[in-house]
This record gives sequence, structure tokens and C-alpha cells, in this order.
Amino acid sequence: MHDEADFTAPPGRRLGALALFRNDDGQVLLVEKTYRVGRARWGLPGGCAHADEPAAVACQREVREELGLYIVPGRVLVVHHMLAAGDDREGVNVVFDGGLPAPDTRFTLSEELASARWVAPVGLRSLVAPYTEWRVTAALNVLAAGSGAAQPGGGPGVPYLVGHAPAA
Repeated sequence: MHDEADFTAPPGRRLGALALFRNDDGQVLLVEKTYRVGRARWGLPGGCAHADEPAAVACQREVREELGLYIVPGRVLVVHHMLAAGDDREGVNVVFDGGLPAPDTRFTLSEELASARWVAPVGLRSLVAPYTEWRVTAALNVLAAGSGAAQPGGGPGVPYLVGHAPAA
């Protein structure tokens, strides 16, 4: 049963908007975040949406701020519900298809990024946090399967991940 607070004062959640960029060699673009430590330091470009900002607009803004690229985010590849952990609040991350930038694309990194690099999918595990590996792998699987293909769990559409790592 709902009460008025469910609609007028719902719990606060982060909305993350991330872009998955690939190159012709099948590598994905990862950025090194100066404000994170350990394997959480590496992740997809993007960040948190502002109040009342749609995820696609946030993705476009964050990629421009972080990498100096002007993009129109493609289709949603993955939705990842992250549970609260430590100092991180609960949030939902939307991973958009960033496409394949031209091979000569130059990045202009923001102050919040230490570096950016192309990484082969097989190299993710040793570099990124388990949740990043999970969302990148799920997004790549969607791209490999093609539009409208069945996703893990049997249904069509966008995978909806919950938690910090896949069930063992």
C-alpha cells in the first residue's frame, strides 16, 4: 500500500549515466577516476545525473565534461541497480552505447580523470571492480546478440543487473 510520502518524498537514489565506447579491435574505453581507489578507480566514462536531468542528457554532458567528446548516446545496453555499500548510496546506472569513435579521436581529460585507455574484454577482471566487469560484459553481450535478442534470464530487451557482482 502506498502513502503520500512514496510520491512526494521518495528515497534518494543516484542516477548514473555511462557510455560504452568500443574500437575496431573490440576493446572498450575505460577511464581512471582520481576520486576512487583500488579497482573502483577504473570504469566507463560518465557520471551522475543532476536533478531532473534525463539519463541520456547526463551521459552526453558527462562524456563532454570528462573526455571533451560531443556524442548523442545510442541505445540503452544495460540497467544496473547498485545497492548501497559503505559510503556509496543506492543507485541505478544506465549504460548507453557510445559507439565506435574514429581511430584518430583525441580525448581532452577533465581534472577528475587521471587517464583513459582501451582495454580488451579479457583484461577487465584484473583492472576493474567486479560490478564494472559485470556491466561491461553484459553490454558487450547485448551488442553481440543484436537488437531484440533474448537476454540472460530468457527475456528480450535490456539486461537489468542487481547488486555488486553476479551470483556465483
